[in-house]
Amino acid sequence: MHHQPRRTGGTVRIAHTSDWHLGRSFGEASLRADQEAFCDWFVDVVAGQGCDLVVIAGDIYDRAVAPTESIELFRNTVRRLLGTGATVVAITGNHDAADRVAPYSELLDHSGFVLRGGYDRLGSVVHHDAPDGPVDLVLLPFLHPQQAPDDLGVEPDGPGDPTADQLVQRRSGRSHESVLTDAVALVGPRRRNLRSLAVAHAFVTGGLESESERRLEVGGTGQVPVELFADFSYTALGHLHRPQDVPSELGSVRYSGTPLPYSFSEDHQKTISVVDMAADGTCSVEELPVPVGRRVQRIRGTLQELLEPGRFPEAHDAFVQATVTNRETVTEARAQLQGVYPHVVEVRLAPPVEAGAGTSAPSDIRSLSPLEAVEQFWLAAEGGPPVSAELELLTDVVRSAVEASGA
Repeated sequence: MHHQPRRTGGTVRIAHTSDWHLGRSFGEASLRADQEAFCDWFVDVVAGQGCDLVVIAGDIYDRAVAPTESIELFRNTVRRLLGTGATVVAITGNHDAADRVAPYSELLDHSGFVLRGGYDRLGSVVHHDAPDGPVDLVLLPFLHPQQAPDDLGVEPDGPGDPTADQLVQRRSGRSHESVLTDAVALVGPRRRNLRSLAVAHAFVTGGLESESERRLEVGGTGQVPVELFADFSYTALGHLHRPQDVPSELGSVRYSGTPLPYSFSEDHQKTISVVDMAADGTCSVEELPVPVGRRVQRIRGTLQELLEPGRFPEAHDAFVQATVTNRETVTEARAQLQGVYPHVVEVRLAPPVEAGAGTSAPSDIRSLSPLEAVEQFWLAAEGGPPVSAELELLTDVVRSAVEASGA
C-alpha cells in the first residue's frame, strides 16, 4: 500500500468517526462482513489522506460483553491504523463497558494509542505534538451519572466529609449534563495550548436523532448544551447516527455518524469526517462517503405489487422493511418476499383503512359486548369492517366462546 507522506506543516489532519457498534446485527442478519469491509476501507483512507490523528468517539462495540471476533477486529484495525503513522484516540460510549475496554489505558499512552473509558483519569489532558505544532486532546467518554465518584465537582478546599443525607442528595441530583460539566471544568487548568480537540460521547442539544440510538436517560434529561464545548477548537462527537454539525457560535461541534446503517431511518449517505485544523485552531471539514456496506430501503404496496421484480429494483440488494397493504389476510408474506428481496428484515401488515370506517376505540372498552370488541379488533387489523360471510363466522365463534365460558 502506498502511504501519502506525512505533512510537515500547514494543518493537523484528523479522521473523525464514531459508533462502529462492532458485533451488531440488523435483525437476524450479521453485519460482520460489512464491518470488516468498513475497517479495511477506513485504514486505506487514513493512510491515503496522511491523517495525523484518528478519532473514534465512542460505541466501539454494540454491547458491554462484545463478541471475541469483534474485539479481534478492533484490535487488528487499531494496529493497522498505527502502522500508517497516525495517533489513534478512542473513548467508550454508552454501549461499551468502560471497565472492560479501558483498564490498561495508562500503558497505551506512549504507544500512539490513547484510550479513555468511564471516570478513570477524568480531567486529564493529552498534549499531542502534531507536525505543525501542539494540540491539547481532551477525552470525555460517556459518563453514567449514577456511577460518578462522590467527590466529582466538589471543591478541594470545601467543607468536610458530607453526611449520609448529603451524599444521597448529591447522587440523586446528578444528570449527564452535570457530570459532563464537572468533567469539562476539571480540564481547564490543565490545558496549555492554543489548539484543542475534544472527543465526547453525548446527546448534544440541537442534534437530530435516528431510530436506533439508545436513550441516555428517560425524558430528554440526557441532553447536554452545546455551550459546554465552546472552548475547544473542534469537538468530535459520538452517539447520534446521522452525520451533522451542531449549531455553535464558537468552535466546530460535529457528529460523524455511524459508518453503516443500523435502522431503517438511516437511509442517508454514511460518511466519515476529515478535519483540517490550522495553527490558530480554525477547522475545515470534508465529508467522505463510505462506499461499503448494505443500504436500507423501505418499500410499500400489496404483496402482488411487491413481488414484481421491476417495481423496486434498488431494494434487491438492500436491507428491506416491507409494508404489505393487502386488504385480505396474507400468509407467509416474508417467505414470499425473500424470493425477490433476499435481505428482507421486517414485514409489516398495514391494510388501508376504509374512508369513514372510524377505528377509534371507545373510552371504556368494557362497555362493548364480546362481538363488538371482536369487530373493533377486526377493523383495526384489517382496515375495514368484516363482510357478511366474515361477520357471520365471527358471530358464531363469539357465541360459542361465550356459551363455553358460561358468561
